Amino acid sequence: MSKSAAAAPLQHPLFPSQSPRVSAPSATGRSSLWMSLFFPRLSLEALDADVDARPWAVIDEAHGKQIVHAASQPARKMGVGTGMALTAAYALCPELETEQRDHSAEQACLTDLADGAMQYSSMVSLEPQALLLEIGASLKLFGGLQALCARVKGDLRQQPYRVEIAVAPSPQAALLLARCGMQAYITESAALRAELGKLPLAVLPVSEKQASLLGKMGLRELRDLWRLPREGLIKRLGLAFIDYLDRLLCNKPELRLSHKSAPNFSASWSFPRETENVTFILYGIEQLLPGLVNFMRLRELALNRLQVIFYHPDKETSRLELGTRQLCRDETHLSTLIRERLNQEKLSAPVLELALLAAEFHPAVIGNQALFAPGDEQDTDWQQVLDQLQTRLGEEAVCHLQLRDEHRPEYAWAYTPSHHAESKSHGLLKRRPLWLLSQPQRLGSTLKGIKLTSETERIEGGWWDGFDIRRDYYRARDHNGRRLWLFRNLQDGEWYLQGLFG
Repeated sequence: MSKSAAAAPLQHPLFPSQSPRVSAPSATGRSSLWMSLFFPRLSLEALDADVDARPWAVIDEAHGKQIVHAASQPARKMGVGTGMALTAAYALCPELETEQRDHSAEQACLTDLADGAMQYSSMVSLEPQALLLEIGASLKLFGGLQALCARVKGDLRQQPYRVEIAVAPSPQAALLLARCGMQAYITESAALRAELGKLPLAVLPVSEKQASLLGKMGLRELRDLWRLPREGLIKRLGLAFIDYLDRLLCNKPELRLSHKSAPNFSASWSFPRETENVTFILYGIEQLLPGLVNFMRLRELALNRLQVIFYHPDKETSRLELGTRQLCRDETHLSTLIRERLNQEKLSAPVLELALLAAEFHPAVIGNQALFAPGDEQDTDWQQVLDQLQTRLGEEAVCHLQLRDEHRPEYAWAYTPSHHAESKSHGLLKRRPLWLLSQPQRLGSTLKGIKLTSETERIEGGWWDGFDIRRDYYRARDHNGRRLWLFRNLQDGEWYLQGLFG
């Protein structure tokens, strides 16, 4: 029996099933895997946390008329649906309340969610009402796909947002599956054709003209598209539509912008009534510190400057500034320093509200841990003690020696406050003693019992500030074996002792 023309296989199908193309491996040698987090009621939840308390809807403008963008559950029970004209919605639900869609509020919520999602992936991309996470690089860290999905679901249960999750090798496929409410977890690009083929064509992000043309062509599901010639679809629906299908099925790579949050932290705490009690104020600050520490850990940052703003009655404010000697993201240490400062300083007025601010962050440096002697390789505890002394006595009270760009020994160092200190090293330290006399000790014109052990080092300078010197320096030993640092003053010919080596 011969085959009819209609039943004959196409010679040039759009996506051949016999040789599916897998997603291109990345620079790390792995295939991409994307997780989509779609928030179907974000426009409602951004305006009211108790979404289903009453029949109400968020409206938007389309083609010059008001339509329903999203509706609460009580409103949907009355027949109000997405895309419905507002007049028709009022006819079905006369008590319907409406609010205009707030795009900025939605974007703010989505940005906060993206900041939190960066703990699962370094590549987070924003879409309307959705997030896309590249999780291929995170599977080993979280113990596999199931463990990562369970972690994401558990964390999102603490948020007042309904979410649909889907995983696929291409970002467009993951986004499409999540928007359809299909909790699919597809890890191989070869399985995309079969899973996506079950979806109706109505889910595709196409224009009304393209949707009408697809309906007139008798197509109902995505699998119908796979059987059509590529050239014909390009001619009817355009090259952009085919480009989308290529990206949908991993036949074409897709570059996406990664979300980068601004490294600024701000959180506030309000009191039921004004208070001067330091214990209550510290409690409010300690409720905000975990959020700050988590903010830094998610971004691998640390800080050495922190501000606490106190809001008093009559709109007055006062400020507490805190500094640390080293970069820090230790919640306990920060809490101790703030407690120390509050015990030293008296607030100017009762406090109604406080805010924790941090805007100067730096990349966190994680030190190596010793295997046999924990803690001996770092001086963290000592630095924290110095932080507490600095907080109690004042920043100017804790100083240390700082090298200066100066050859004259008397002016080559200075006492510097901690917050102004810079780490410097100089090759001259290997040839100079750390113990310098406050004033050079005169030895006379001859060296009795002293043996020079080095060549001459001449130092001249200082004419520009009135302290001109011309000296020849030597290392030497005396009869007791002490290692000395001497110089001969070329202006008067006398010998002087400048310092001693250890």
